[in-house]
Order: sequence, then C-alpha cells, then structure tokens
Amino acid sequence: MKYAVAVASVLGVMSLSACGSDDSAAPESTSTSATAAPTTTKKLTGDDLFVQKLRDGGIFPTPSQVPLLTPLARQNCSALASTTLPDSQKFDKMVDLSMILGAGKNIFDNQVTAEAYVKASIAAYCPQYLALIPA
Repeated sequence: MKYAVAVASVLGVMSLSACGSDDSAAPESTSTSATAAPTTTKKLTGDDLFVQKLRDGGIFPTPSQVPLLTPLARQNCSALASTTLPDSQKFDKMVDLSMILGAGKNIFDNQVTAEAYVKASIAAYCPQYLALIPA
C-alpha cells in the first residue's frame, strides 16, 4: 500500500511539473543547428485503450455511451476469472453472452460486434487473458 501511495505521489508531482512552464526559467539555447523533436508514443490504458480497441473493431461509441460500456467491459474480466469452462470455450461463451445482452438494443447483437466488444474488454482491462482470443 505504501508503494502505491509513493508511486501516486511521484506521478502527481510529475504531472504537475508538466503543466505549463515559466519561460524565464528555461535555459537559453546556444546551438544554431536545427534538432529534431523527440518522438513519443502515448501508451493507451484502461478506458482510452478500450475505446480505441472498440474503434479498431468497427464500433464507434459516442462519448455518452463510453461510461455505460466500461463497467460492463470490466465485469467481463471477473467473469473470465470465475468461469469454470475450459479456456478454449471462455471467449466464445463471453461473445454469446454479449449477444444475448445486446439483443434488441442494437449493440453487440451480432457475432462481429460482440467479438469486437469482448476483444476490446480483454485488451483494455485484463490483458492476462489475451491468449483466450482466437487467432
């Protein structure tokens, strides 16, 4: 617990230090040659990764739909952990359940969208189960 608090504190300080800057404190550059800006790729996690994976699967939720979808996606992880089915059947069962729950709601009510939803859930919230996704 102490470790989590320490990490959170460090991250909080780091994020605050990245907010705005005082140009008077910046060192003056003495180089006249152009330098390339460093390139960084933001690694998506949690809800952002979930939405991106949904989009990759052809599902484009509105901003108001995302808060409704994420709790259910997280619950998929609990269901995968608690089911007594063999691993080879877990993904298909989650897809079937998603289609049943989505029936009549015009969301995840077919095989393609249900698979995309379950894949996005696993990738974002329980990547330890990525091996359950069929190739």
